[in-house]
Amino acid sequence: MPFGIRMIGASVAALAVVSAAVVQAHADVGVGPSALTLTVGDGESLDAATNQRTVLLVCSPTVLGAHPQPGPACDELAAGGGDFGQLRDAPMRFCEFLYKPVTVAADGVWNGAAVSYRRTFPNSCMEKNASKYVFAF
Repeated sequence: MPFGIRMIGASVAALAVVSAAVVQAHADVGVGPSALTLTVGDGESLDAATNQRTVLLVCSPTVLGAHPQPGPACDELAAGGGDFGQLRDAPMRFCEFLYKPVTVAADGVWNGAAVSYRRTFPNSCMEKNASKYVFAF
């Protein structure tokens, strides 16, 4: 058997062992996959939103995605137990009384459980008060 084929076979076997160990480690602590599609749109709903932006955020089994700061965003979500209503990492700022609604949404899974979240804020300042990293893109 050529050396290259043996190396590929050995690499595949090693990857299988490492993958099994990672899956077992997650099974031991009860953590499932966490992957979310996050959307921010200017408007009272996503259907009517203009300037809509969407990114992918993956927090488990590894941190990655199109989110500009996936690590801090995952940490912020983990601190709130995956509950978007508990996001409080941003410092509070005073906001003007301007009504220019911003809608945020999250769909996917958090620790293996389905997630679907929608919230409309009166303006972008109020939206930024609710989260420092998760919807900052």
